[in-house]
Amino acid sequence: MNEYDHLKIEKKWQSVWAKKKAYKTGQFVKSGKASAGKKYYVLDMFPYPSGTGLHVGHPKGYIGSDIFARMKRMQGFNVLHPMGYDAFGLPAEQYALEHNISPKKAVEENIKTFEKQLSIIGLSYDWDRIEKSGNIGNSYVNAVTDNTEIFSALEWKSKTEKEKQDILMKYRLAYEGYSEVNWCPGLGTVLANDEILEAPKGLVSERGGFPVEKKIMRQWFLRITAYADRLLTGLDGLNWSEHIKEIQKNWIGKSEGLIFSAKVKDTDITIKTFSTHFEACYADTFFVIAPDHELLPKLLEGLPQKDEVLKKAKEIVTRRNSFPEGKNVEEHKEIDGIFTGRYAIDPLGNGNLPIWVAGFALANYGTGIVKCSAHDERDFAFAKKYNIPLKEVIEPLVIRPNGLEDSVKLETPFKERKAVVAVIKHWSQDKYLGVEWGNTGWRGFVIGGIEEEEDAVSSGLREIVEETGYKNPKFIKSLGGMVHAKFYQTIKKENRFAHFEPLLFQLKNDERLDISGEEEKLHKLSWLSPAEFESFITNQDMKIIWDRVMEREKPILNGILNEPSEFKGREVSTVREEIANWLVEKGFAVRQVNYKMRDAVFARQRYWGEPIPLRHDKNGIIHELLEKDLPLILPEVKSYRPTGTGESPLANVHAWVKKGLETNTMPGWAGSSWYFLRYMDPKNKKVFADKKTIEYWKNVDMYVGGAEHATGHLLYSRFWHKILKDYGLTVTEEPFQALHNPGMMFGADNRKMSKRWGNVVNPDDVVKTYGADTFRVYEMFMGPFNASLPWSMDNIIGSRRFLEKVWKVSRGILDTSPKMSRRLLDTNQKLEILLHKTIKKVTEDIENFNFNTAVSSMMILVNEFEKQKKINKKDWEMFLKILSPFAPHITEEIWHELGHKTLLVTESWPKPDKNKMKEKEVKIAVQINSKVRAECTVALNMKEENIVNMVKILPAVEKWLSGKEIKKVIYISGKLINFVV
Repeated sequence: MNEYDHLKIEKKWQSVWAKKKAYKTGQFVKSGKASAGKKYYVLDMFPYPSGTGLHVGHPKGYIGSDIFARMKRMQGFNVLHPMGYDAFGLPAEQYALEHNISPKKAVEENIKTFEKQLSIIGLSYDWDRIEKSGNIGNSYVNAVTDNTEIFSALEWKSKTEKEKQDILMKYRLAYEGYSEVNWCPGLGTVLANDEILEAPKGLVSERGGFPVEKKIMRQWFLRITAYADRLLTGLDGLNWSEHIKEIQKNWIGKSEGLIFSAKVKDTDITIKTFSTHFEACYADTFFVIAPDHELLPKLLEGLPQKDEVLKKAKEIVTRRNSFPEGKNVEEHKEIDGIFTGRYAIDPLGNGNLPIWVAGFALANYGTGIVKCSAHDERDFAFAKKYNIPLKEVIEPLVIRPNGLEDSVKLETPFKERKAVVAVIKHWSQDKYLGVEWGNTGWRGFVIGGIEEEEDAVSSGLREIVEETGYKNPKFIKSLGGMVHAKFYQTIKKENRFAHFEPLLFQLKNDERLDISGEEEKLHKLSWLSPAEFESFITNQDMKIIWDRVMEREKPILNGILNEPSEFKGREVSTVREEIANWLVEKGFAVRQVNYKMRDAVFARQRYWGEPIPLRHDKNGIIHELLEKDLPLILPEVKSYRPTGTGESPLANVHAWVKKGLETNTMPGWAGSSWYFLRYMDPKNKKVFADKKTIEYWKNVDMYVGGAEHATGHLLYSRFWHKILKDYGLTVTEEPFQALHNPGMMFGADNRKMSKRWGNVVNPDDVVKTYGADTFRVYEMFMGPFNASLPWSMDNIIGSRRFLEKVWKVSRGILDTSPKMSRRLLDTNQKLEILLHKTIKKVTEDIENFNFNTAVSSMMILVNEFEKQKKINKKDWEMFLKILSPFAPHITEEIWHELGHKTLLVTESWPKPDKNKMKEKEVKIAVQINSKVRAECTVALNMKEENIVNMVKILPAVEKWLSGKEIKKVIYISGKLINFVV
């Protein structure tokens, strides 16, 4: 075959691979092979079979994982690489409703399209492991903790079954309760926080963009908060991007703080507050209670403004609910509020502090009540808006940033010094005196040390006269408390811990003394307007003082403590734990850990989801279905559409309701939280996976899928896996050891591929025109795997030409005519070195998902192969092996044309030879009196004497040496030779 006919080649080898089951996962012990038992589980996040098929963006992750899986097989691993479909849930059901067909039928039809598309790309899945039925029943965990031991036997016995159930609901991992949820009327179901988005007019569903509102509803929950700490600590051992880890950490939102109790004046109410900023607790001047706190109505009893406050609280809640949960505080800076009319007696002796209602206090976080101070940006802004008095107990501390000349020098002791900062105003104009230190470049104000016998004012007056010569300064006022700074004093050559006292002075007139020449050299003086001064100042400590001059009040978030007296003069950042211990020991507070993450809603008011295997009896008692009644299969229904009442279509199935079966279904993430375990042992009819099989496969070694699942599937599956571990059903703490996230594929217009924009590119068309191998190579060559990039039909031609070049070079090796036979001789040294370097690079790049640079290095290698008159067949075969994961069809065809009977995809991965990567010759520079005059290639092991003699007679060198006396020859091995003449 002389022409590169991709359609014929790809169809041929896909058929052969399928017939020979080339990608079938081996048993977990393969006797007779050195690699027996060495496993590797490579998995993609399965697609939703919710539309008419894939566009070119969808296979990006599948191709990446396939390349990785192919290399691992060739490296001798027993690879498990399955494919399936995330068939249950909103995407599939919504598609079915939009096309007026049953979800089951829609999924089955869509899967046929998906399988056809996936197969023509040449993905090496073990298709024997897919569950064709799409329903493996309710293999669920009975995640119930029976905490009856906390009650006396008599007390427990006296309770009704319903009372017992209600009590146990507080401890179970799976529990039923009423809660405010995200209700989407358009979809007819409750949505999790990660399934909603913020839009200009409020919250909308991620799927379809339907409006979302807050609503109290009966729900099933999974107590994911019970696993919060393990979910946090487990991240440390995972080979995931720091970005994804950080997203999960922030979503979990662990806060370690203190609980303070305070009595409400003129009532019998005691309120509790949760604080993470307890180091500034002596600055607290007011309380804030959440507008939807259950205690608020009781707190307002007997007050004339009760109705007004409750009305305002309701408005705040309504407005806050238009933001995604957790975002109103961080992004919207919600500071609207109203005074309740009540005061709480501060336990630390700060007096009677007013209690306000504000949206930044959350009823479901901490205690729903917070203490507020001047040392928090949000609290500060709220206090300023409502004229609430503030008290400061922290003075600012500025530490010079690293990398500057005056940055603090490590392991150098500090010398403390009190100093005055004199801000000097002009006698008649709105200008201030700027000082520039010529020896340091600092720009700011007059600064001087306060001597022992001086106070700050007298020191300031003295420094003004000495440094500026102005005779008649007048003290105006103090500019607040001290400002502290740590820096390196470049003149004194010492670390300085300065305590600046800022004061404002004004000159009476322009009378001025002559200043010393030394002072004049040290300081350059300039009169500047306020606007000019803004850009004049160089250091942050002086900028803080300037803000005070301009009366721009800002909160001090970190620095030196003034109170409590036991910690006066200490840095807040270093004393936090000591203060916590002290407050607890004194009985002022108790420790508590809180999390932003809420328990996961585990119910959907839809039809297309796993049915929950529970039954409600006539007394309201909930029973688990017996083993003999499982699996619980969804019944056929007349209408799949949501009822709109908050109940699922199952509530209209008489036989279902008569049995008392739960009418809510599981959310889409239920099945995706553990499906990877089922693929270890998919044909097992008794359990989801045999114990020995699980002990062998353990967990997924490499997982590939979108970063958008960070707070959904990736978090829930980790939680689910830990539950299974606790019940002895798995053997690892984590489900996915390594994770890579493919970037999004945009249309040529740089917009997300969508029918709406008309920029969707079908992979079927690309494969038909250019071939699956070209498609695979191009998707990996476009750019970094995790980058979002636009598709280009123009740029794909380069990848096609690369494969055509591979085909062309192969024709030369296959040609046995006398003219071409010399191409089978030994490869030259340069090409051999490049080959082994490329093998090393491609291996490392695939391991790290740097596919674009792997393709680039192979393109460079093929260009070198093409230039050669002599090509070693074995060297070319090694190249085919490393290209094979990217372009399996063309390489398989060439492999067999070279006379091989075995499948290339089952061959061993080549290992780079370190000895063959070493250069044996090197190009050196030839210099005459240190000026480069020529270049010369020499053997690395060549003696210096021989190199000198060889170089001297080179025509390009000889003319520079002619008639000259060589006084000295300098040779630096492998780099240069210099003739001093």
